[in-house]
Amino acid sequence: MIVGLQIGKEKSTGRPGKNYMQLLGRQMNEYSLLAAYHCNEIDNIYISTDSPAIKNSANKFNAKVIDRPSKLATPDALTEDVLTHAYNIIAEDLGTIPEMIVLLFANTPTLDFKKLQEGIKILRNDPTLDSCFS
Repeated sequence: MIVGLQIGKEKSTGRPGKNYMQLLGRQMNEYSLLAAYHCNEIDNIYISTDSPAIKNSANKFNAKVIDRPSKLATPDALTEDVLTHAYNIIAEDLGTIPEMIVLLFANTPTLDFKKLQEGIKILRNDPTLDSCFS
Protein backbone atom coordinates (compact mmCIF):
# COMPACT_ATOMS: atom_id res chain seq x y z
CA MET A 1 0.00 0.00 0.00
CA ILE A 2 1.30 3.43 -0.98
CA VAL A 3 0.25 6.52 0.91
CA GLY A 4 0.42 10.17 -0.13
CA LEU A 5 1.11 12.48 2.81
CA GLN A 6 0.72 16.22 2.46
CA ILE A 7 2.29 18.42 5.11
CA GLY A 8 1.49 22.09 5.54
CA LYS A 9 0.88 24.37 8.46
CA GLU A 10 -1.32 27.39 9.09
CA LYS A 11 1.37 29.92 9.88
CA SER A 12 4.35 30.40 7.62
CA THR A 13 6.99 32.88 8.68
CA GLY A 14 8.37 33.50 5.19
CA ARG A 15 5.07 34.02 3.35
CA PRO A 16 2.00 33.97 5.60
CA GLY A 17 -0.84 31.94 4.10
CA LYS A 18 1.31 30.53 1.28
CA ASN A 19 0.04 26.97 1.74
CA TYR A 20 -3.58 27.89 1.05
CA MET A 21 -3.37 31.09 -0.97
CA GLN A 22 -5.41 31.11 -4.17
CA LEU A 23 -3.61 30.30 -7.41
CA LEU A 24 -5.61 29.98 -10.62
CA GLY A 25 -8.81 29.23 -8.74
CA ARG A 26 -7.42 26.66 -6.31
CA GLN A 27 -5.77 26.76 -2.93
CA MET A 28 -2.02 26.20 -3.30
CA ASN A 29 -2.14 22.95 -1.29
CA GLU A 30 -4.74 21.45 -3.61
CA TYR A 31 -2.30 21.04 -6.49
CA SER A 32 -0.19 18.36 -4.80
CA LEU A 33 -3.37 16.66 -3.55
CA LEU A 34 -4.66 16.68 -7.12
CA ALA A 35 -1.47 14.99 -8.33
CA ALA A 36 -1.72 12.31 -5.63
CA TYR A 37 -5.42 11.80 -6.32
CA HIS A 38 -4.70 11.08 -10.00
CA CYS A 39 -1.66 8.89 -9.34
CA ASN A 40 -2.85 5.29 -9.79
CA GLU A 41 -0.17 3.93 -7.45
CA ILE A 42 -1.28 5.97 -4.43
CA ASP A 43 -3.93 4.13 -2.43
CA ASN A 44 -4.63 6.59 0.39
CA ILE A 45 -4.02 10.30 0.95
CA TYR A 46 -3.45 11.94 4.32
CA ILE A 47 -2.94 15.59 5.26
CA SER A 48 -0.97 16.57 8.36
CA THR A 49 -1.92 20.13 9.28
CA ASP A 50 -3.16 22.55 11.89
CA SER A 51 -4.77 24.76 9.22
CA PRO A 52 -8.56 24.92 8.90
CA ALA A 53 -8.19 26.06 5.27
CA ILE A 54 -6.00 23.08 4.37
CA LYS A 55 -8.28 20.69 6.25
CA ASN A 56 -11.18 21.91 4.12
CA SER A 57 -9.42 20.52 1.03
CA ALA A 58 -9.48 16.96 2.32
CA ASN A 59 -12.97 16.03 1.16
CA LYS A 60 -12.27 17.10 -2.42
CA PHE A 61 -9.54 14.47 -2.71
CA ASN A 62 -10.77 11.72 -0.36
CA ALA A 63 -7.96 12.57 2.04
CA LYS A 64 -7.89 11.89 5.76
CA VAL A 65 -6.82 14.70 8.07
CA ILE A 66 -4.17 14.20 10.71
CA ASP A 67 -4.55 16.95 13.29
CA ARG A 68 -1.07 18.29 13.81
CA PRO A 69 -0.34 19.18 17.44
CA SER A 70 0.55 22.82 18.07
CA LYS A 71 4.10 21.86 19.14
CA LEU A 72 4.63 20.49 15.59
CA ALA A 73 3.25 23.62 13.89
CA THR A 74 5.86 26.12 15.05
CA PRO A 75 8.74 27.59 13.03
CA ASP A 76 11.13 25.53 15.19
CA ALA A 77 9.34 22.21 14.67
CA LEU A 78 11.39 19.68 12.73
CA THR A 79 9.96 18.11 9.60
CA GLU A 80 11.21 14.72 10.78
CA ASP A 81 9.06 15.04 13.91
CA VAL A 82 6.03 15.95 11.80
CA LEU A 83 6.68 12.91 9.60
CA THR A 84 7.15 10.57 12.56
CA HIS A 85 3.89 11.78 14.10
CA ALA A 86 2.02 11.30 10.81
CA TYR A 87 3.63 7.91 10.12
CA ASN A 88 2.51 6.52 13.47
CA ILE A 89 -1.07 7.68 12.91
CA ILE A 90 -1.12 6.35 9.33
CA ALA A 91 0.21 2.91 10.35
CA GLU A 92 -2.36 2.70 13.15
CA ASP A 93 -5.19 3.84 10.87
CA LEU A 94 -4.28 1.34 8.14
CA GLY A 95 -3.44 -1.47 10.53
CA THR A 96 -0.24 -2.08 8.59
CA ILE A 97 3.01 -0.42 7.64
CA PRO A 98 2.72 1.26 4.23
CA GLU A 99 5.02 0.08 1.47
CA MET A 100 5.89 3.66 0.70
CA ILE A 101 4.95 7.19 1.74
CA VAL A 102 4.97 9.86 -0.94
CA LEU A 103 5.66 13.20 0.71
CA LEU A 104 3.61 16.05 -0.70
CA PHE A 105 4.34 19.64 0.25
CA ALA A 106 1.42 22.04 0.48
CA ASN A 107 3.27 24.76 -1.44
CA THR A 108 4.21 22.88 -4.63
CA PRO A 109 1.65 23.70 -7.33
CA THR A 110 3.79 22.32 -10.16
CA LEU A 111 3.71 18.70 -9.01
CA ASP A 112 2.51 16.33 -11.71
CA PHE A 113 1.04 12.86 -11.11
CA LYS A 114 3.32 11.44 -13.81
CA LYS A 115 6.37 12.47 -11.76
CA LEU A 116 4.89 10.72 -8.74
CA GLN A 117 4.37 7.55 -10.81
CA GLU A 118 7.92 7.79 -12.15
CA GLY A 119 9.41 8.15 -8.66
CA ILE A 120 7.42 5.21 -7.34
CA LYS A 121 8.56 3.08 -10.27
CA ILE A 122 12.21 4.00 -9.67
CA LEU A 123 11.97 3.08 -6.00
CA ARG A 124 10.21 -0.21 -6.68
CA ASN A 125 12.77 -1.21 -9.31
CA ASP A 126 15.88 -0.44 -7.24
CA PRO A 127 15.83 -1.87 -3.70
CA THR A 128 19.09 -0.07 -2.88
CA LEU A 129 17.20 3.24 -2.88
CA ASP A 130 15.16 4.47 0.07
CA SER A 131 13.98 7.80 -1.32
CA CYS A 132 13.87 9.99 -4.39
CA PHE A 133 13.17 13.66 -5.06
CA SER A 134 11.85 15.48 -8.08
